[in-house]
Amino acid sequence: MEKLAGLIIRLRWFLIAMVVLLTAFFGFHLVQITINSDIISTLPEDDPIAGLYLSVGDEFGGNDMGMIVLETDVVLTNEVLLDVHRITDSIMFMDGIATVTSLTNVMDIRSSEWGIEIGKLIDPYDLPVEQQVLDHLGAYIDSVDMYRGSLISEDGTSTVIMFTLTGDADHQVVARGIRDMTEGMDIHGTLFFGGVPMMMYDVNSLILSDITLLVPLVFVLIAVLLFISFRNWRGIVLPLLTAGIAVIWTMGLMSWTGYELTVITNIIPVVLLAIGSAYSIHVINSVQLHLSGDPSGGLARGIAAISVPVVLASVTTAIGFVSFVFGAYLTMIREFGVFTAAGTLFSLLLSLTFVPAMLAITHRSQGIPESRAYSKQTGVYLPQRVLLPLVNMVLRYPGRLMVVWGASIVLFVSGIFLIQTSINMIYYFKPHFPTRIAEDLLQEKFGGSTPLFVVFEGDLQDPELLQKMDRTASYMKGDPNVGVTQSVADLIAQMNDAMDAGHKVPDDRAKIEQLWFLLEGQDIMPQLVNSTLDRGVISGRF
Repeated sequence: MEKLAGLIIRLRWFLIAMVVLLTAFFGFHLVQITINSDIISTLPEDDPIAGLYLSVGDEFGGNDMGMIVLETDVVLTNEVLLDVHRITDSIMFMDGIATVTSLTNVMDIRSSEWGIEIGKLIDPYDLPVEQQVLDHLGAYIDSVDMYRGSLISEDGTSTVIMFTLTGDADHQVVARGIRDMTEGMDIHGTLFFGGVPMMMYDVNSLILSDITLLVPLVFVLIAVLLFISFRNWRGIVLPLLTAGIAVIWTMGLMSWTGYELTVITNIIPVVLLAIGSAYSIHVINSVQLHLSGDPSGGLARGIAAISVPVVLASVTTAIGFVSFVFGAYLTMIREFGVFTAAGTLFSLLLSLTFVPAMLAITHRSQGIPESRAYSKQTGVYLPQRVLLPLVNMVLRYPGRLMVVWGASIVLFVSGIFLIQTSINMIYYFKPHFPTRIAEDLLQEKFGGSTPLFVVFEGDLQDPELLQKMDRTASYMKGDPNVGVTQSVADLIAQMNDAMDAGHKVPDDRAKIEQLWFLLEGQDIMPQLVNSTLDRGVISGRF
């Protein structure tokens, strides 16, 4: 190992130049890295439920549902309804939007003197003004499950505009466009944004803010500890510089190979700062120890003495991270394992090449002073005040310590069985965060925002299949966690009820076909059935 250490010292300028070039290369790609906050995209491509979820989006006009809540004193006023109409029309024509549903464009089924009348709940071009008309509208909305608690809250103080995104939509662009457009309007009330697309936009922002906050914070904390330990600029700068370069290489490699930052991989920089600085600390520590006893050959001896322990520590750590590839189901956890392992090996490589090269240059020009941590006047520093007392305690009371640690292990292992899992994205946000407030409002007044789909295959005009869909929807709404459901069976039942035949799916196929004919051409139909009428969906929220 001493020969290899000597070679590294002789090639010090070449090694430093290579590090600078590679850092410039990966740094160029690092600034182009993108963020992916879509949890669904991290599921394996062969996952059956993820595949079904995506197929629902492709076949029924989008599965990524966003919501805009307008909260005011009273929704059913001319001014507020005009605001709802303006927002609905503005969103409808944005790129990436598949469907928009609100009070001012939702389909309405009611009986009339001519039989069944299918139109809009509210004519957006003739919004009601008189209070008597508005009161009558409110009474009608209260009598229809399709509207009450779905599009307007039961207390009448909030309404929701729902939209879905097309399969090829850029979630970030659409969410940002909706926010900018609606927040620029003069609205009679307060706007809240919820649903998966809007949450993903906020998660994207949080990932950026986490990185910009945590990375400098970790740098400062590590720098303070290095200052306490080494008390010289090499012991502070070189570990931080090495770890920083490892982070740049790793994140640049991610971008170069086409991977994106996720809610998991965004913690890689923080992990590598801790891991990467440790290997450099060991190298610097060993060099300073050997230089104090052998100034002439201490540099090579110090590098040779620590190389094997550092390599073993690094390789075992990298293997631990690589194990995520074989044990994790989500692709973002696999990516975390692969790139953190790569960053660990980068840190090892830099610690055994770049750090010795830098030490060799500074040693040749100025000499490396003995660290005050190892001088005779070290009583006020870390080793004598903390580490040596700890060592003495371990040597004096090994049996007692084994008992303490044995009991601790039993306690902590038992705690493993108390761990609970949760995948609700809303808990990514603090209670006071606007998105969390919006989601709490949606859960309280509109039955939640998380989409739920049940797909049926078969002849969608068959009474038996439609009745099974109707029973399934009733079962779903019986669950306290499911607030709203909608399907073509609901529409058929509503139309049957409008004809005074009861709120149920008819047993007669011919009657179903007659009712179906009246639904053809309605905007809502492509969201509920496919073009060949052999696949239908119950869409709900929980």
